[in-house]
Order: sequence, then structure tokens, then C-alpha cells
Amino acid sequence: MTLAASSFWDDWPKFVPGWLAFLWAVGTALRKLWLRRHKTALGPDDEAVREALTTARTHFTDIITKGGFHSKWFLDEERRDTGQRLKDLAARRDDEELRVAMTNVAECWDDAFANSPPPRMSIAWAGAPEHPKDRERRQEDTKTRERQVESAREGVKCVEAALKRLNKLERRIFGRS
Repeated sequence: MTLAASSFWDDWPKFVPGWLAFLWAVGTALRKLWLRRHKTALGPDDEAVREALTTARTHFTDIITKGGFHSKWFLDEERRDTGQRLKDLAARRDDEELRVAMTNVAECWDDAFANSPPPRMSIAWAGAPEHPKDRERRQEDTKTRERQVESAREGVKCVEAALKRLNKLERRIFGRS
């Protein structure tokens, strides 16, 4: 019995490098799986997501500062597919929190567009009183623009939440702040 016990204590330095190598390999494999999971959650084209979110934030800020726009503004070439682009990019994400935040931004954009009054043209004659229908339309347009501005404010909050989640995912993968 003493001979077996003494041989273990004599031989343990031979096994330490092997065990350390095993632990290092297991740790490396776990880190690789962890990083792969986060890269999959972030999805492809993380810069495209950041660009789409910052563009949406800029458009929302324009809506807030100008007090709303007519529907013609939303149909301009650079803003026409903003909501659909956000939805498409959100569908490619595996991270549930980021996907929901991006979908919320797209819904706020669609809501702001839905609350945009059509461009109206009214002809007023000099000295003639304003027609009651024109006054009603103007008041209705003011109310829809107020709803549009509220949708834009909510959209800015959703963009900030989505960018915060995107930054968190990138920090886990790349160490970016």
C-alpha cells in the first residue's frame, strides 16, 4: 500500500501538463461556441443594421423638428423603403431582443407614415373668407401631424433601445464600446 501511494506522488508531475492542455482545449472550445452563438445572434451585416437604425433616427428627428410631413415626404427615394429595410434586417437576426427592437422601429415608421396627411391644394381668393371644409381639413391635418410626431418620438426611443442592444452584442464579440 505504501509503495502504490508513494508512486502516485512521484508520478503526478508527469500528468500536470496533460491535464493543463486538456483544460485549455476545453476552455478554448467553450469560448469558440460562446462567440459563435453571439455572432449568430448578431447576424450578418451588423454595419447595415447600424446604418439603417441611424438613418431611421435621423428621419424621426426630422419629423419631430419640422412638426411632421406630408405623405409625399415619405415617398421620396431615400425614405421610401425605410420600414421594409428595417423589417428585412430584423428577420435576419437571431437575437430576440434586437429583432423585437428593430421591428418596433419599423412599426413606428409605418405608424408615422400612416399619420401623414396627403398634400392638399387649396385655392383662396383675395378677400374671400375661408371655406369651412378647408378649415376642417387643416385642423384634421394638424391632428394627424401631432400623431405623426408622437410616433416619431416613440420611434427615437425604439432606435435607442435597438442601438443599445446592438452595441451590447458587438461588445461581447469584438470588444467594441
